[in-house]
Amino acid sequence: MEIVTLVQISLNRIGTASGVGSGFMPTKSRMVYAETKDAEIQTLRDVVIKAAEENGEMGALDNLSHRPSYGSADIVFDIQGGNVSYSQAYANCEAFPALKSGDRYFRLDEVKTTTRHL
Repeated sequence: MEIVTLVQISLNRIGTASGVGSGFMPTKSRMVYAETKDAEIQTLRDVVIKAAEENGEMGALDNLSHRPSYGSADIVFDIQGGNVSYSQAYANCEAFPALKSGDRYFRLDEVKTTTRHL
């Protein structure tokens, strides 16, 4: 068993990265998990691109960029088309520590043991 960083990736708009067509084209959504070396923005961006390509994204993801997320702990990545503006982010990620046992993962929550004043 080992502790790893696991990322839950919600791919919200597979098929829209190329920016070709209209905002009414059918898209696919997928939720995937990936193990990463850390939770740095560049690492997560690389994992999102890999997951999107593995799930059928044919567009260029060079312009995929990190966007601030307000009111959410998710890390957001977005790409907009040249002639289309999407209200939903391309991908949302949540990175968290997990215990890996074989091919199974168990989410971990840190317990703070420092003294707190109530």
